[in-house]
Amino acid sequence: MSFKDRESKILEYLRQNREVSVEELHTKLFVSVPTIRRDLKALADSGKIIRTHGGAFLSSLPGESVPQELREREFVEEKDIIAKKCLDLIKDGDSVMIDASSTCMQLIKLLGGKNSIVVITNNTKAPFVSAKTGVKTLVTGGEISKTSFSYVGSLAEEFIRKFNADICFFSVCSLSPDGLLTNNSTSENQLCKVMLEHSKKSVLLLNSQKIGDPKLNTLCTLRDVDLVVSEKDISDLFPEYKEKFI
Repeated sequence: MSFKDRESKILEYLRQNREVSVEELHTKLFVSVPTIRRDLKALADSGKIIRTHGGAFLSSLPGESVPQELREREFVEEKDIIAKKCLDLIKDGDSVMIDASSTCMQLIKLLGGKNSIVVITNNTKAPFVSAKTGVKTLVTGGEISKTSFSYVGSLAEEFIRKFNADICFFSVCSLSPDGLLTNNSTSENQLCKVMLEHSKKSVLLLNSQKIGDPKLNTLCTLRDVDLVVSEKDISDLFPEYKEKFI
């Protein structure tokens, strides 16, 4: 079976099931595991799928967000590196706004070593984490997004407006080469805008894999962000904003 034939079958299966493991494809296509892994890498490099540990899932369609349970399993090592870098930016006693992205969730899990901080977030899973870390956490409430399991909408935005934070950590679906920060969800974007407006400092958590074409809805530009934290040095790609990258 040629790569083109395997590609067609892999994409067809993913359109029906959204996610697949290497073992599933190995069994269904009667192709060796190394070959399947090479095929998935080629499809990921072309932007048609997103690799996970042990498999892959279909890239989101225009205007569609990748479900949170899938996002949490992609680029785990990169997210951990980013989150650990962010810890140095938080001082004891800070009030911290954190969005519901999977990268920011990794940061929430690491905050137990900080003293007297307050976390304000729309992440529905945050209370379960703060119960273990002991970090004081305020959660917005509001309408629950089906894909991100975050609180969005007017009630969540009204809650955020009651506070003024020292620092805000957030992520996006894409950073375009011209410095545009975009997402697929307009409701999550609007909530994040309110967080940024009510924070003294803004920090973008960005996996380098997210540099690419703009998504559906614009959040802001690199000009509006104070710092960018990535798992590796990507500052040369944005020379005008080089000093912002960590």
